Amino acid sequence: MTSRSTTPTWPAREPDGWWMGHPRYRNYVLFAATGFVLSAGCVVLLLGIRALGQGHAAWQAYLAHVGSLPGQLGCWLLLIGTLFFSLRWLWVGVKIPLVRLGIVPAPPEPVIWVAHFAGLFALTALVLLLLAGVIL
Repeated sequence: MTSRSTTPTWPAREPDGWWMGHPRYRNYVLFAATGFVLSAGCVVLLLGIRALGQGHAAWQAYLAHVGSLPGQLGCWLLLIGTLFFSLRWLWVGVKIPLVRLGIVPAPPEPVIWVAHFAGLFALTALVLLLLAGVIL
């Protein structure tokens, strides 16, 4: 025996251009597609680490490959995709409802935005300082 749900639902929409027809679908699909870009960046990074382990000649060959025109275009694509992912992730993070602890009210949305971007920039600065050898 099936029970009929009392939850109201919206009628199905006609697909007009699939994911390009609706901005929310388009943004979600582009955000999901950045997974391919981030995966490609990880592969490039792993190839660089492998080249470092194989010696000076392999490292120079890796630098020459990354410095070529296709390598530079790929690096720019990786940069743009990573920036899009980061900014979109921060935008999604702001929309996640805050958990209220007791009587402490949620901060205003501009405070959340500033905190997200301050955290992003602080973490980026920390990683760059670690990679430059300034810290540790």
